[in-house]
Amino acid sequence: MVTLMKKAKAQLGIFFIIIFVVLFLHAALVVYLDPFFHFHPPLPEYYYKRPDTVERYFDDGVARNFDYDSLILGVSLSAGFSVTEFDRLFGMDAEKIIYSGGTYKEMAEGLDRGLASHPDTKLVLTNLTLQKLIQDKDHRRSDISDYPTYLYNDNIFDDIKYVLNKDVVFNYCYPMIEARLQGREGGVESLDRPGYIDKPQAERQELNQDWTEEITQHQGYVIEQPPLTDEEINMVRDNINSNILDITRKYPGTRFIYFIPPSSIWFYEELYHDGTLRKTLEAEKLAVKLLLDEPNIELYDFNDNTQILEDKKNYYDTVHYGDWIYSFILDNIAKGNGRLTKENVDDVLNKEREYFLNWGY
Repeated sequence: MVTLMKKAKAQLGIFFIIIFVVLFLHAALVVYLDPFFHFHPPLPEYYYKRPDTVERYFDDGVARNFDYDSLILGVSLSAGFSVTEFDRLFGMDAEKIIYSGGTYKEMAEGLDRGLASHPDTKLVLTNLTLQKLIQDKDHRRSDISDYPTYLYNDNIFDDIKYVLNKDVVFNYCYPMIEARLQGREGGVESLDRPGYIDKPQAERQELNQDWTEEITQHQGYVIEQPPLTDEEINMVRDNINSNILDITRKYPGTRFIYFIPPSSIWFYEELYHDGTLRKTLEAEKLAVKLLLDEPNIELYDFNDNTQILEDKKNYYDTVHYGDWIYSFILDNIAKGNGRLTKENVDDVLNKEREYFLNWGY
């Protein structure tokens, strides 16, 4: 009996040793290849996928461990910028980091971690998303159930969720090894988009306009547009102060360019029917006035280009525009067109207010 018990214990010990070795090799493989760039930059001999459908798994690693001197950062309204075009126009070597549907809180945290590891960053281009200004400064999307927080902190203990993740091994590490064995050249999947500057309009992709049908069916209704409440005014101030100004003041040597995206007139029609159009425009003016006081912030506004806003062919939906609009934005910023200053801001925003409030929804 004693012999049997010793044998059983020995077998159990061997079993646990095997399990430990398997887990150790599993973790070592993930740390070595590091497909999400959490521990180190990409290895030059391997090819790394960077699908934009799971961008949040890659964003923090790119921000901390990639080599760049400038950033294009924002929500999906910044996703279509051509990095090549940006680099050519501004003379930079940029990376692009996108938080689709993200809030100001999320972008601020990502930007701060990126700049902390790249304190000499020269330029940051990002969007000033109007519909997210009237939110609590700590607001995050509630519909992202599997948010990889373990990739966004410096806590080594919760990295176990990454290094012992079977999906990471089978969907990323093994394909990387297979690609190398097949002789594929190393590198990182590009998020670059083709630029449209100087290309003829005929090369533009025709966009599907079916999205306008549900919006335009409400035309003719007059809906009251109440102003911002005191609580909402404080919310906008807190959002700007905590998630923009705290960052830009922390890095005074970095040039920050914020642009107001040229969302379609149907986006503003949605706001009108929700009764939030006036609030949104007042929040925009409040935010812009706060940002214009900062020496290292530039603001650009493209909502006076009504030919763009009223042309359905420029949009995929109410807010997302075609690649040529991204090129239009870059080209105009590079030339200084559309810039808001303390001298012109009241005139520009008052004209926009009249246009949007009286468009005839």
